[in-house]
Amino acid sequence: MGNSKADPKYSKGDKVLCYEPDPIKQPIIYHSVIMEVDHEDVSELLEDDDPKKGDVLQPIYLVHFQNWGSQYDRWVTEDLVLNVTPENLATKEHLDKQVVGPKNPSKKKKKSEKNTETSDNSEARLSKYKMNLVIPLTIKQALERDFVNVTLRNLLVNLPRTPNVETILSNFVVNTLANNPTEDKNSLLEFSEGIITCFDFTLPLQLLYKEERSQLEREGFSHSGSRIKRQNLTSQVSGDWVMYPGYSVWGSAGDDPVPGPLRPSKLYGAEHLLRLFVKLPELLDHMEMEYVRNLSHFCQSFLDYVAKHRAEVFVEIQPYKEAELCDLG
Repeated sequence: MGNSKADPKYSKGDKVLCYEPDPIKQPIIYHSVIMEVDHEDVSELLEDDDPKKGDVLQPIYLVHFQNWGSQYDRWVTEDLVLNVTPENLATKEHLDKQVVGPKNPSKKKKKSEKNTETSDNSEARLSKYKMNLVIPLTIKQALERDFVNVTLRNLLVNLPRTPNVETILSNFVVNTLANNPTEDKNSLLEFSEGIITCFDFTLPLQLLYKEERSQLEREGFSHSGSRIKRQNLTSQVSGDWVMYPGYSVWGSAGDDPVPGPLRPSKLYGAEHLLRLFVKLPELLDHMEMEYVRNLSHFCQSFLDYVAKHRAEVFVEIQPYKEAELCDLG
């Protein structure tokens, strides 16, 4: 006896809203059209206590995103699809603002406004702190070799990388506390966790050369043959962390893989982590002075640690492989 099928809420041709289905991109909502309706067993993707887990096949939809080519059509689960309502449109507008940021205010100001803002602007300039990291020579050389290998020699870093980003930062914390007991352990752990989170969400957007993007798509997922790649993502809305629709937060590899994308911090190593530290001053330019000042201390300590323990951090002298044809397109 075959599995029963849950009734779909939407039909082919329906105009709807749909969350971004790619788990490595920022959550956003698109105007969309349902192109096909099907059913799939998504039990492996669901939490054990999810009421949808069982013998019933759940609806999935092939959606076309407005203003995007058909090559970007994606299969999604029903919880990513929304009716076009004022409430959902308001949520879409809120997420749009998070992605594009507020528009620049007009440069034209009344004379009276300029006078009242002078003191405020002065205080703002004084409260800004520019992060200036000194990149050790050995790290500069490693970054230059990495650039040449990927962009000119058509080589890619072998994935998963050992040690990975999480391991490198964990070793840094242990080493720092052993050699400098006066360092605050909680602050170090907070720094490590913050860099890991920043790396996970920055890598697909800013830390990959174009030759590496298809490698992430090819090797970054273990989703058990399902057409669904969407996983839970968090985003700060009105000061609160909310969970967007999906299933497990991240996937995992190994003997008992969890469907979903592997955390970049578990997949990549020193080469890509150092690219993040080069970009950090730019990424943190808008942050509060005291926060950036404290972060600068730990960032510089980490770079010095990598330079001193380069053999342990990189392990392999040549961790590259030849790129596949699909990576060169």
